[in-house]
Formats: sequence, structure tokens, C-alpha cells
Amino acid sequence: MIKGFHHPAIVVPDLEKAREFYEEVLGFTLVRELSWNNPSPLHDQITGLENSAARAYLMKCNNTYLELFQYRSPASHCEERQPCANEPGIRHLAFEVDDAQVEYDRLAMAGGISMNPPYIFPEGGSAVYCRDPFGNIIEFTTAGKGFPSIDDLQEK
Repeated sequence: MIKGFHHPAIVVPDLEKAREFYEEVLGFTLVRELSWNNPSPLHDQITGLENSAARAYLMKCNNTYLELFQYRSPASHCEERQPCANEPGIRHLAFEVDDAQVEYDRLAMAGGISMNPPYIFPEGGSAVYCRDPFGNIIEFTTAGKGFPSIDDLQEK
């Protein structure tokens, strides 16, 4: 039985910059740091990579964890680019916030990438997509009629 969603993981080219961004903009705090050098058969088995080496942070904020990774090896064979919101795969991290505009402004001031201003739904609530400094899409949303809050997940 699934107990709940635990964490998303983001691979970034600059671990310290990512930590600072997610602490400053989203209020995450460090839970633990981990790293491994190659050879590490254990981490290679977990990740499905060969000769992997990385540093990572496990962070938390309210009801979720977030992992940030910076790999030293093996070299990535993927192109560095900013995928669009409609491409296959995990495309964005959504965070419910008290005020989407305030968080959007804070993101931009902290080096995030603005896309469009927040949209306010006529029936209440708001949503906006933006990007962290590495191009990962983040959604800030506020709950409203027809758009559930994470508070609705709590058993009554």
C-alpha cells in the first residue's frame, strides 16, 4: 500500500546554487547530505549507472522532501536544454503556496526564470509556471473552488 508521495529528485550542474535557490525561494531546509565516489557497486545498482559518483542533498519543506543531485560521473550523454511543458516525462514540480504572485516575484529575484505572470482563476485560486535557474519548470498554485488544496489530502 502506498503511504504517500515521498520526493522528486532534480539533477543540477551546480549543487550549491540549487540548494541556495530552493532554500531561499521555497523554504526547503537541509535534512542530510550524501556523496559517493566510484567505484560504488551499491549506488550503481540503485541508479542503474556504471562508475557513478555524486553529491546530493535531501531537503524538506512542510509535507514533502526534495533531492538535489550533482553527478561527477558518468558524463551525461543528454543534451543540455530546457524541455517544454508538453514533452513526455516529468515536466514540473508543483507547490501550493499562499500567494502565487509573491512566490513568483521571489523566484525571479533569486535567479529563477519568469515565463508568464500568474493566472487568477475566476472561481478562485491561481497558477503560474516558471523555471529554476537550471531550467526545471516549477508551478506555484493557490487552492480555489475546483482546484483542491493539499490540506484536502489529510484524513478527516
